[in-house]
Amino acid sequence: AQRLINWCPRCKTALADMELVHEEADGSLWHIRYPLADDPVHALIVATTRPETMLGDTAVAVHPDDERYQGLVGKKIRLPITGRIVPLIADPLVDREFGTGALKITPGHDFNDFDIGERFGLDKVSIFDADARIDAASFLDRGESGDWIERYRGKDRFEARNLIVAELKEKGFLEKTEPHKLAVGRCYRCQTVIEPYLTPQWFVDIKPLAEQAIAVVREGKIKIIPEGWSNSYFAWMENIKDWCISRQIWWGHQIPAWYCLRCEASNLIKGADGEYRLGKDAKPIVARQVPEKCPTCGGKDLIQDPDVLDTWFSSGLWPFSTLGWPDQTVDLKDFYPTSTLVTGFDILFFWVARMIMMGLKFMGDVPFRDVYIHALVRDEQGQKMSKSKGNVIDPLDVMSQYGTDAFRFTLAAMAAMGRDIKLAEERIAGYQNFVNKLWNAARFVQMNLRAADGANGNSSGVIDDRDLGFAEPWIRSR
Repeated sequence: AQRLINWCPRCKTALADMELVHEEADGSLWHIRYPLADDPVHALIVATTRPETMLGDTAVAVHPDDERYQGLVGKKIRLPITGRIVPLIADPLVDREFGTGALKITPGHDFNDFDIGERFGLDKVSIFDADARIDAASFLDRGESGDWIERYRGKDRFEARNLIVAELKEKGFLEKTEPHKLAVGRCYRCQTVIEPYLTPQWFVDIKPLAEQAIAVVREGKIKIIPEGWSNSYFAWMENIKDWCISRQIWWGHQIPAWYCLRCEASNLIKGADGEYRLGKDAKPIVARQVPEKCPTCGGKDLIQDPDVLDTWFSSGLWPFSTLGWPDQTVDLKDFYPTSTLVTGFDILFFWVARMIMMGLKFMGDVPFRDVYIHALVRDEQGQKMSKSKGNVIDPLDVMSQYGTDAFRFTLAAMAAMGRDIKLAEERIAGYQNFVNKLWNAARFVQMNLRAADGANGNSSGVIDDRDLGFAEPWIRSR
């Protein structure tokens, strides 16, 4: 389907909601005049945090119960800069408290706007290319014209924002600008700000799978330990959305779909690098084996879908795909389901939930009986270790400086169910001193044992349990 997805303009791939890192950032709220088409003297004031996307506006919306706009719904608005005529609509999704209560609707670049656009049958204008630069072709293909198209052609989204704000100010459309806190989603790999992007992708209708996966945990067929994590699991699974499983990266299982170069000539765009991009109307041939010919025209010139499966989709198959599935092998019979999965809470949804859903779908049984959620090792401020933050503690460096025993003892001493470890080097240094005391005490004991053995004429260094009381063998066994 062609839907709005999270897109990283640097990695040039789709991302699932969970693959975003959300952070609060300082932004601005621009108040812009949107004149009425038949009465340019009067205008609605629209507040937005992304003025650059106004090039893709296809409506303005207000809440149906907002008294400020009674009698205006149904009128036409002439957009600043582009001159495009769009309707003024009423939708209960509009937040009356945000800005002026009048929202620009850009279905091609905002998830809420996309939903409103679906309800009202609005056009979806995608203003950016895969690099998040203004795509002039998208406007020309729609039959639009104007010097503004060339003025913004190829401009980066943030450069376009500054230029558009300057033009709005120059032409008297900008009412005011005020500071505004906003949530920004970044790519978990490279930290680039993601862009909602309209593009054809593959999706899994995930709700039916999630319902079964919820049931097996509620019924106790799978137990999550500590139990508190079950609530997080249910909250996520009950609000799950269709899962975008296609990725535009170089590694992974390639999507098992093919396209006929003859039948789909108008829907396959060949790039300068020789790779094909798919148009939104391209019709795939989905098959388990590579098809020998097109079932429609009989042609043999086929190309495989260039996308690969999301890594978490592939790894969700792990409990059975590594054991010979789909064949009913001895290993599959012996080792599916497993008993216990030990993992961190940070991949409870990325991996654990996916394995449960896949196992129930393809094997008809849960992949494991218990899920033990262990702590995460964080830095001394409690932040997750990350190469991009530069706060990673390398275990090899620590072991070389403080010793393996000291490092192991630190982690063992600080580990507690459901509580993360804040690892500071000072703690490791402290436990190194403690381990040294244990080491010296052991050496002292061994030294004296050898002396005693020598006095008794026994130089083997072997202790005979028959000579010991009740407590000593227990100590030695530990």
